Formats: sequence, structure tokens, C-alpha cells
Amino acid sequence: MPQARELTTVLAATGAALDAVLELTAPEDVVVERLLSRGRPDDTEDVVRHRQRVYESQTAPLLAHYAGILVTVPAVGPVEDITARALAGLAEAGAA
Repeated sequence: MPQARELTTVLAATGAALDAVLELTAPEDVVVERLLSRGRPDDTEDVVRHRQRVYESQTAPLLAHYAGILVTVPAVGPVEDITARALAGLAEAGAA
């Protein structure tokens, strides 16, 4: 939250503001599978699931903070499909 508030301050000082905040969502099992497939030695299932808990606890306040400009996009499927959904969501929000 401190970084989000600082970003707002910095942008306001330049006369800018965020048009949208993009949230990519995927079921936890999909995220775990993706991260485990990277093959990094520190990516164990327990570590990845713990990172998910940390992400959720630290991101929830940001989602509420940006609720008015939040664009949530399902991030499951081919990259091209996810990209198309993200661009469509941003266009609908007037941010693309």
C-alpha cells in the first residue's frame, strides 16, 4: 500500500494518473504447475504455495485500493487468448 500511495503522488505531480490496473487470475493449482515447470531448484510445491499465500495477503488491499479501475482477466489458456482478453478488458475500461 505505501508503494501504491507513492505512485499516486508521483503521477499526480506530473499530471498523470492510472487509467487501469490489470489483474491476471488463475486457479492456484495452475499457478503452482506453471511455476514448478520452470525447473528452478527453489520452486518446490510448498514454497510456491507459501508464495501464493503471501501474494494473496499482500495483494488484497491493493485490489480494494484500485477497485474503481481494476480490470480482472482470467489468465488460463494460450498466451494469445490471455493477451486478447487483457487488451479487450483494457479497451473496455478506456485504458488501451
